[in-house]
Amino acid sequence: MRPCFIKSFTFISLLIFNLFTAHGKSIVFESLYVFDSDHNHLKMLQNQSDLTIDQVSKYGYELYGPKGLTKWAKQINLNFIDLGQLENSNSKNFSGYPTTAEIESQLKRLQDKYPEILHLISIGKSVDGKELYFMKISDNPEIDEVEPEVKYIANMHGNEIVGRELMVKLIEDLAISYTNADQRIRQLVDNTEIYIMPTMNPDGSDKKRRGNSRWVDLNRDFPDFTTTDNQNNYNNRAPETVAVMKFQDSRNFCLSANFHGGAVVVNYPWDTTGDTPPLHDLIVDLSKEYASQVPGMYNSTRFAGGITNGYDWYHINGGMQDWSYNWYDDLQVTIELSDNKWPSYSEIPKFYTSNKASLIRYLERIHQGAGFTISKSLSGEVTINKISSQSNSKTLVGRYHFRNGEYYKVLEAGLYEFAISTTSGNDLSFNTTVKKDTTSIRGNYTRL
Repeated sequence: MRPCFIKSFTFISLLIFNLFTAHGKSIVFESLYVFDSDHNHLKMLQNQSDLTIDQVSKYGYELYGPKGLTKWAKQINLNFIDLGQLENSNSKNFSGYPTTAEIESQLKRLQDKYPEILHLISIGKSVDGKELYFMKISDNPEIDEVEPEVKYIANMHGNEIVGRELMVKLIEDLAISYTNADQRIRQLVDNTEIYIMPTMNPDGSDKKRRGNSRWVDLNRDFPDFTTTDNQNNYNNRAPETVAVMKFQDSRNFCLSANFHGGAVVVNYPWDTTGDTPPLHDLIVDLSKEYASQVPGMYNSTRFAGGITNGYDWYHINGGMQDWSYNWYDDLQVTIELSDNKWPSYSEIPKFYTSNKASLIRYLERIHQGAGFTISKSLSGEVTINKISSQSNSKTLVGRYHFRNGEYYKVLEAGLYEFAISTTSGNDLSFNTTVKKDTTSIRGNYTRL
């Protein structure tokens, strides 16, 4: 980049970006598709804190920002099309989809029909006052049992709609199968606490746009351990983000997935850094297994095996999957379900059929782990070591905090030592075996 261009670029940046909102987060008011096959402009655009990059490919990428983005893009001679205008021209695809109010009615009808395993929970409200619902699926849905906890969240980008529809269908399917005495589903539901959130961004989906009602990109709105926004607090965040953060803090989730659109791939941590995440091999194994059962994903010509490391694909800050894994040890992946973010409603059954086996299998993988229960009055730290079957030597997995007398962690298959230090000064330890075969589902807890 020539010095004269840098000077011009800086001047234009200051001129245009001073007009932007002072929210401090990613505002996605205007949306463009930038044709940049050589990625000549990508790094420069990523360095602009007010801009959001998405869906990087060999052709280019999506670019989102506050008011003034289009004008600025013209001034620096980007080659782009206006995604907002393109989406409006394809408005026929919007027909047939239920509204948020209709989704709420569907969820309430399901709860009323299957109260023995379904319990609808509101964790807060959106900017426009819509309820933010999780459906809890368990054999005692209104009781907090000592069971592994797994969650799915969809539709945090309002214009990525497929995940919302698949989550509602999955809830219904699990309920029907349980009622019909499907032994596999009964075993899963009886021994697991499953939480499914069909839409994290109901305002955005009703408005058919990426951001929430204030144009905030929710998947850039979480704390990020690699940036200055590295404190796990609720300051200056969207209400939808805060609701999910508070709910996560009240639970013991240790395996999760969130669902998007724009590609067909499983994206795994980290998104925000090129460092290797803890339990990397387990993360890759989970990702490969999900992709392996989805036609068009496992045989992708774009992503080998249908999976990708997030940072290798493109760098983002403030994403939910990295936040959950870093602060809560909740291993989370991001699953991109469809190349078209808002396909014809008639295609939804096809997407569900393609993903159903993987959606259920991923839930079962929560049982590839181990944990313990102890007096609810105790909290403390647990050190987990993997014990070699060959030499009996120990390899540190990590040190983790526990509270409320319960802890559980998804792990690679093998023999482990759990060494526990409590706030009361007691030191306890036990060994346990983790198996990859989770078809015999049970809570692998040691009671202390």
